[in-house]
Amino acid sequence: MSPIIPILRAFGQNATEVVVRKPGQRFLSAPQPITPFAKEHWEFAWLSDVAYQETAAGEKQLEKMKKNAVPGIGAVAPDPLPPLTQAGWRRWDSFPGEQLLGQIKDSHLRVQVWERNEPPAIAVTFGGTVFNNDADWRANLRWFTPGWPDEYTDVVQTLAPAFRDELNRLSQSMDPQRLSKLELYSTGHSLGGGLAQQFAYSVPLDCVKHVSQVYAFDPSPVTGFFSVMRSLRTANKKGLLIDRIYERGEILALLRSLTSLFHKPSAKNAAIRGVRYFAFWAWNAIAAHSIVELAAKIDAARRA
Repeated sequence: MSPIIPILRAFGQNATEVVVRKPGQRFLSAPQPITPFAKEHWEFAWLSDVAYQETAAGEKQLEKMKKNAVPGIGAVAPDPLPPLTQAGWRRWDSFPGEQLLGQIKDSHLRVQVWERNEPPAIAVTFGGTVFNNDADWRANLRWFTPGWPDEYTDVVQTLAPAFRDELNRLSQSMDPQRLSKLELYSTGHSLGGGLAQQFAYSVPLDCVKHVSQVYAFDPSPVTGFFSVMRSLRTANKKGLLIDRIYERGEILALLRSLTSLFHKPSAKNAAIRGVRYFAFWAWNAIAAHSIVELAAKIDAARRA
């Protein structure tokens, strides 16, 4: 029987379960089976992993995992490309182009766009924090440095309008039936999870598609919400779904939990859901923040 006290319901979670903070709720649920959630999240976990792996820190962690791997243990290799390719995802080659990359280079904004044929989808994915990068920490600490330009600034002022232009251009030659079914997602890990949420709020109104779902992994509590013009963010958050997905014990989990106690997550427009996994053992809170580990474990769980 689940404990009567709401704050105690999630304590018994094991590796085959998730606990959920439903939209509009302050507390986590009793444990639920992991498989349905893993089936929803695995592709976006790998997409977030790809964006992170292109950093020096991501490459270093991947090499460490490969070195320490035990043959025959673990159903999924840490390389995200094979499962994404098998699922029909392909990365856009022409966007962001050299001009846009030059504009966002100084802020260290890292973004990729991936497209899937069936069901039709586009995912805009953002790279997370590189520990020794000053620009990333300036973005992470933007609550304490108001007015300073950073990655969130570039998402609103540069990336979102450029993406609107590219998607509107591509839509001119797209099959109307495919365009009507096309879903636009944003995703990312850590800092990238915060940027993914802000991107959803900041897509220009005249874009042919708007973000329907955000998948933010171990996300920063910083979302840049108030850096987006009120009329634009109000329009973009209508019907928007946001999943904040994280590993139990990761370094930002306590901060998000405290934030939820004092500021109840939105129930709708946008509907914000928290999903906590307990997928792998980590020796400290920083190690538990790994998107490489989390993506592999979520992928393995959806096959169980």
